[in-house]
Amino acid sequence: MISDRQKLILKAIVEEYVITNEPVGSKLLTSKPYLKFSSATLRYDMQHLEETGYLEKTHTSSGRVPSEVGLRFYVENLLTRDESVKNYYENIEIIINDKYLTKEQIINELINYVAKVTGCFVAVVGSNACYAKVKKMEIVPLNERDALLLIVTNSGVVRSQRINVPKDFKMEDLLRIMSMFDVAMYDQYIYEIRDILEKEASKPRIREIVDYRDDILNFMIKGFASFLNNECYKSSMSPLFAQPEFKDYKVMQRFVSALDNTEVSNLIYNNKKMLSIKIGKENEALGLADCAIISIPYYLDLNEYGQIIAVGPVRTNYQLIVPILEYLSNSLPKLYK
Repeated sequence: MISDRQKLILKAIVEEYVITNEPVGSKLLTSKPYLKFSSATLRYDMQHLEETGYLEKTHTSSGRVPSEVGLRFYVENLLTRDESVKNYYENIEIIINDKYLTKEQIINELINYVAKVTGCFVAVVGSNACYAKVKKMEIVPLNERDALLLIVTNSGVVRSQRINVPKDFKMEDLLRIMSMFDVAMYDQYIYEIRDILEKEASKPRIREIVDYRDDILNFMIKGFASFLNNECYKSSMSPLFAQPEFKDYKVMQRFVSALDNTEVSNLIYNNKKMLSIKIGKENEALGLADCAIISIPYYLDLNEYGQIIAVGPVRTNYQLIVPILEYLSNSLPKLYK
């Protein structure tokens, strides 16, 4: 059990350490406006926090650093959301409201922005829409060879996939075929797309437009395949590798090896309803014991949701990354409407 004053000291040490990556001493703490205590008092409390496992003493300094136990206590009990993150919210809104970018481009812009400002690797794992029902299917031509496949689901979510139309296909024929598929797919589950496409493509009314060939059917199925799988967007790893901890080649190697052997979606701890933070050795099974993994779901409707994941060093700036991910969780659904 620690006192309220010791909680303030632990909070100050964590927030100083995650920014500077340097041990924190009592002299620095006396400069904090909410820690107007004598150096002797602060040293006594720091000693107590060390003895109870919340702080650790380094060999190179008289200062202390938070232990994983201390960081766990901090994120569960002392983490606050303050006004300093509002500028980041504004920048997120600017990216989301850029009318010249596709949904995919916006998500990539967002995760790379968040990675840059937090020093984390960031990923967005989309929802599996298999059990959503189709309300509208359409092809929107972008030019002679490129088009956008669209599905509007029963929850009002719009899913899109850009396709390149093969040279021996005519855009107008594909548009006519899609209008027929649209009627057949209405109010059917997305996981039924393949069977319905196969059934419809064999009907005489479609053969009247183009000779029935497997490559036409396969082209259509391939175009809609992305709707049956989870989308996954990943940021650059450069901001993470710029962190001091990853200057150690072995730490970097372990991280890259862990991600090579693990799907990003497997970094989620069965987290469907709330923010999840796993620190250090809590990630040992994934080979990421040097890291903190923060994940939070974003909901498109009650049954359809995706996940946002951030991976950083144990010394992650939780006070920054957590509110940004929470804001992103509330903002991402706008892109699907």
